[in-house]
Amino acid sequence: MTIPKSGEPAARFSLVKPDEADPAVAAIFDDIRKTKGANFLTPTWGFFAHDPELLALWWGLQKRLQKISGEVPKHVMFGITFVCATEVGCPRCINNAQVHLQDQFKLSDEAILELSDFENSTVIPEKEKAAYRFCRKMAFDQPTTEEDFAALRDAGYTERAIVEMISITILESGFIRRARAVAPFEDGAYWPKENLPSATYAQNVGSK
Repeated sequence: MTIPKSGEPAARFSLVKPDEADPAVAAIFDDIRKTKGANFLTPTWGFFAHDPELLALWWGLQKRLQKISGEVPKHVMFGITFVCATEVGCPRCINNAQVHLQDQFKLSDEAILELSDFENSTVIPEKEKAAYRFCRKMAFDQPTTEEDFAALRDAGYTERAIVEMISITILESGFIRRARAVAPFEDGAYWPKENLPSATYAQNVGSK
């Protein structure tokens, strides 16, 4: 993309569309489709596709944390993403996590509402609340304490589980910040609709 001169309006940042991908990028796009579903090959991946090596690394980390078996249940990992997105108020990010929770873990609309206000929920287990509470603090630069770590251990989380939760928080809160700060300036309106999680997500692609 040509960088405009000072004072000139900037062109939209061009995403690498699926039909424009070179073989290296196309292989990663195909793995995302196979692993998450075609409707989760979202514009985020078209952004990173300008550097296939970085695309592979970002996707590899998300794949490990969201899809490959680990210590922390996957619905909790997606719950962390949803809680972080709700805190920021990013419509795309909220919808992405919500669709995952509803499609893959069969959460009802009522369960999603409980998660959006987990502190006051009477149905979400305290073990999960401890994870959401800690990760929300970490994602948004609120100081954590020894008591926070003690709460995680009291809830039964191992050191490895804590590393997983911190890793998903770093990754997804970063993606959320990218969506808020960068995505409005992309040409996401041209992204294939079949690669978007929902109509709600599509309404918020490219909007400022």
